[in-house]
Amino acid sequence: METMVNYLLQSALVLLVLFVFYRLVLHNQPGLLYNRIYLLLAPLVALIIPLLELPFSFQTVLPTANVIPAIQLQEVQVTAYGPTPAAETPLFSINQLMLLLYSMVGLFLLIRLGIQMVRIRIMAAAASPLPAPDSAATVLKTENQAPSFAFLHYVFLGDMQHLSPQEQQQILLHEIAHVRLRHTYDVLYYEILTALLWFNPLVWLMKEELRNVHEFQADAEVLTNCQPQEYSSLLAKEALFMAGIPVGSYFQKPQVFRRLRMLQLHGQPASKTRLFLALPVILLLLLAFSANKVSADITPNVEEPASLTELLITAPARKAGIPVGNQQQAGIAQDAAEAIVKPAATETASTVKKEDFKNVKPAVTIPPSEEEFPGEKPYTYVEQMPKFKGGEGEMMKFMGRNIRYSKDAQEAGTEGLVVLTFVVDKEGGLQDIAVVKSLHESLDKEAIRVVEKMQGQWSPGRQNGVAVPVRYTLPVRFAIK
Repeated sequence: METMVNYLLQSALVLLVLFVFYRLVLHNQPGLLYNRIYLLLAPLVALIIPLLELPFSFQTVLPTANVIPAIQLQEVQVTAYGPTPAAETPLFSINQLMLLLYSMVGLFLLIRLGIQMVRIRIMAAAASPLPAPDSAATVLKTENQAPSFAFLHYVFLGDMQHLSPQEQQQILLHEIAHVRLRHTYDVLYYEILTALLWFNPLVWLMKEELRNVHEFQADAEVLTNCQPQEYSSLLAKEALFMAGIPVGSYFQKPQVFRRLRMLQLHGQPASKTRLFLALPVILLLLLAFSANKVSADITPNVEEPASLTELLITAPARKAGIPVGNQQQAGIAQDAAEAIVKPAATETASTVKKEDFKNVKPAVTIPPSEEEFPGEKPYTYVEQMPKFKGGEGEMMKFMGRNIRYSKDAQEAGTEGLVVLTFVVDKEGGLQDIAVVKSLHESLDKEAIRVVEKMQGQWSPGRQNGVAVPVRYTLPVRFAIK
């Protein structure tokens, strides 16, 4: 849930920058086709940019501690289970309630859109057909006092008795322009966007801006057949807005004064400088939200595996509850006979996230740099990787049988991640076992103790048939439940 919220916030920030750029640079300017394309693509750009990860970064390189690239093993999770709390679990969590509210509002907006389209369908069935000057449009005369509007290939003409035949023809040409320019598809696209992103006011504002651009484009089409003064007079006469079905493209809209201003700009060329200014803005957004960032004191070269099988190492809870922090948690005796090893059945795979390495301070021992490493430089990947006897699954079981959750760490309520690094040498022995992410003194020592106990259990890695040293990292997560 937190990841989704962060993504939506970044997307909203990108859209805010794009909207501000439109208002400052492109708003009420010639180049209507460009403005239309910009408004259609801006929400998609805002949704895509936070998902991208560009392979470059222009941030200042931060001073880092000695870091050695290494192969990451599966994460081991050590869990101490406490007694089940007496309080009843709520029917819905906060995250579920928020998701339910979000879905209900989006569903309501989609249902409203469907009802509007059904109303237009019914209106088209009841209207009387009229001759159309353009084969792309179907002109219909409505029986009620509804205003004139266009939807898909339909042009609905309302009551126009107060207009002269010439003015009626201008309105017809305006609505046919909406049909020919396929404005309805833009409207439906934004209606779906507002249903999905209803919480973001910028989407609603950009939808209104697009509707304005539609009207400007239709007005420009009409001016090819009449004088601007005549058409301006018609707009002034029809300034009184009549309510109708919102998904239609209406002639009588409240932005009539903006339309009159745009008529004065008709025929003026669009500024090419303004048009191309969007490119550096998008590039800056890519660098700000998509480039790789350096934000940790120590940043090990550890990639997140695509999928890992989480290993839960649990032990029987003590009979008497032990106060941990502000909670009553049950501990696991440090000398427990043997941990119970089982794969997680209901939870998703657990991996070492990049955030876990932020503000890391080395503890216990600091692994040597590659230059300081005695003998041959350790590899990070070889043709034949080192193997624990029986495979990685057996190694996880070995960890589960031997690792213990120390009593003092349980009483202190200490939870979190310990990350170790070690080298499998040419003979299959383990060297340079060290903690690169510390959690608690006793937990750090326990993790090192179990890794040291794996001595003699590994076969060396080989490159071109020759045994070589290979460095690994092993994440061990301790949790109290």
